[in-house]
This record gives sequence, structure tokens and C-alpha cells, in this order.
Amino acid sequence: MSEFKSLKVVDNFYQNNLFYPMPTVIISTLCDDGTTSLGSYSLVFPYYIAGKDYYAMILECRNSSNTAQNLLKNGKCALNFIKDDRKYFKEAVRLGFPGKTPAEKMKDCNLKLIKGKAEGNRPLILKDAYQVIECTWDDSLEDGYKAKEHIGELEGVEPPYNNFNGITSKFGCHFILKIDGILMKEKYADNLKKGLKSNSFPNVPVDYGYHDSKNFWYK
Repeated sequence: MSEFKSLKVVDNFYQNNLFYPMPTVIISTLCDDGTTSLGSYSLVFPYYIAGKDYYAMILECRNSSNTAQNLLKNGKCALNFIKDDRKYFKEAVRLGFPGKTPAEKMKDCNLKLIKGKAEGNRPLILKDAYQVIECTWDDSLEDGYKAKEHIGELEGVEPPYNNFNGITSKFGCHFILKIDGILMKEKYADNLKKGLKSNSFPNVPVDYGYHDSKNFWYK
């Protein structure tokens, strides 16, 4: 008998078919009124890492989310990495549920926000993040800017779709995010320069997603 069992690949396979380690990132974006909105994400990864004229991350999200709608409108965001702490987890889970407006989500938010360092009109960043990546969506790739025609379509977008940047499915978006700057708490930035030791790393949570339809797993 084989030691492996075949699983049917289903939607959200990274959560339902796999134990797949991912980061926990709270993304800040700008709303129409200039306020900052927060949303929790794990499908955020390095994209352009070398040999190009800029560096980039990629974000995968629902095209109806507050984060996606704000990015389609103004293209600015900050990727805030939180520490392994229950008080941050609780807020990350609350901010991750869909269906609420930015004002409703931010009304009871207990995370402190401060101004970042990138130029221009930007969303605020998390004061307690151990590192932050300030980004701008490169909407020129694959004519991603055409997705702006579908701003406000929250019940799903009809084809045609892009392959990797912009609206990529009825309910999905991909954003290639140009890195404008990386911010890191001084303690950890100094450790990178002086040489890392076992006690030099921040306590970084690993998100394993939903695996039994009831529980949200962190390690």
C-alpha cells in the first residue's frame, strides 16, 4: 500500500489540500476619504528578486475586497508584518473577515498607525510591525490598469481576465507590487548588519490556514 493518499484539488487548495506555511501580513491601503484601511493576508510573496530595474512582491486577493478596491483606485499599500503574539492574531483574524466596509472594520481597531517613509500620499503603517514593505502597484504590466474599469463590481467580474496582474478571475485579483522601501525595527536591522544569532530573529508567526472547516491554525 502506498504511503501517500491522493487528495482532490479544490478551491483554496493551499488551505484545504496542504499544510502550506505562509506569512501573516496586515496590508494598509488608502480609502477615498484619505483614511487608512487594514486587511489581513497570507498570499503575499516575493516576485521580482534580482536582475530587473526594480524589486516587487505579488499579492493574491479577492477583487471585491476593500484592499483590492483601494489598490485599483490609487495603487498604494504597505505590507505590515506582525509578531507572534495572540493580541495581534485576534485583530488579524477580525480584519480578515469579508463583508464589512473600511469604516466598520477600523472603528474598533486597536492597532496603532503611524506615517511611513515613502513619498507621496500613502496609507499609514503599523507602529508595532517588525518590518514593513511600502509598495506601489505596477498597473502597466499586462495592461493591469484596465481593471480600473471594474471598480465597484463586488459581485464578480465577467471575462476577459488577465493572467498575472490585475483582475485574473471572476472573484480574484493579482497585484505586482513595486517595492518603494523596506522599513525594519532598529533592533532587527542592526542584527542583519552585525550577524544573526538565534536570539536575533523576531518571533514570526506561520499561518497554516483552515484545515478542518472550524479552526484557524498558527504555529
